[in-house]
Amino acid sequence: MKTATIFLLLAFASPTLADDHEPSELLVTVLRISEEYANVNTSVNDTTLAEHGIVHGVTFTARFRDRTVNPFLGKDYSDVPRGDWVALIEDDHKLQIAISYGHAATDLGCTVGDTLFISFPEAVEEEE
Repeated sequence: MKTATIFLLLAFASPTLADDHEPSELLVTVLRISEEYANVNTSVNDTTLAEHGIVHGVTFTARFRDRTVNPFLGKDYSDVPRGDWVALIEDDHKLQIAISYGHAATDLGCTVGDTLFISFPEAVEEEE
């Protein structure tokens, strides 16, 4: 029973609120780490991302603990130079974060069940 409850809580992305009470980022859960390249597969789907301005061709911010990266949401790993951060929408419509020819989960230090914070593009622009 406890495992089922935890899985239901981890399976959804939820917005967090900034000081002005407008959502500024999504909390997403690491659902799976690919074995070969340590790509990070998350709980957030393409529809939720699009609702917050994260669509193909957009660079967004992902944060885990004290580590912040800026993946480009592409259609293929080759959309970025070797070693750059890239995000893809997988066949299940969920977000995957990766490093082209790298190991994203190892670089971030995250594991299955960890929470990542995805900032909306508007929030990223305001911080700069």
